[in-house]
Amino acid sequence: MGPRWQTRRMATDSLDDRRKALEEQFFQKHEKELVQKMKDAAAKKSSKEELQKLTGISDEQVLEALSDLKLGGAATLVMSLYPVIEIAWADGKIDPKERSAIDEACKGIGLEEGSPAWEYLTKWLDEKPEPSWHELWSGYVKALSATMKPDDKALLKATVLGRARAVAEASGGFLGVAFRVSDAENRVLTKLEQTFD
Repeated sequence: MGPRWQTRRMATDSLDDRRKALEEQFFQKHEKELVQKMKDAAAKKSSKEELQKLTGISDEQVLEALSDLKLGGAATLVMSLYPVIEIAWADGKIDPKERSAIDEACKGIGLEEGSPAWEYLTKWLDEKPEPSWHELWSGYVKALSATMKPDDKALLKATVLGRARAVAEASGGFLGVAFRVSDAENRVLTKLEQTFD
């Protein structure tokens, strides 16, 4: 086994370490029973169909790449939805229009109200993210992106950040005429986008 295999193995180990750190940070504060329910559900979400339902990603190529990486449902949920959480908190509070946009986005990707994933999202919307959450998410996405083909990465970026932009635009606009994004939300969107570069 040559250097190429070792490099790929190191990238896989690094991604796995980041996945574990991401899950521990996001789930450590909540009830053990809910954590167990989430982990049980995550164990069942490795198929492309389940990943599509969980993330809202419909492109077969990206789903295949994510499925091959065996990321697990919990990490995939955080990777996919954290930008929505961060953008919603960009100005220090979540307004009703943003919450409604998030609820609709989640229903649109198949998150069922009352499911463990829905319960976690609700908790994250009630509790402003700690600064360390962005660093964990960013590190995980960078490690994940390093294992993906450029086209797959671009499609994943468009899906994840498109959802965040829709939430940012939900609270903007003047009399419903035009979408506007606040300066704080623009700064967060820029920071999130740079993670994929």
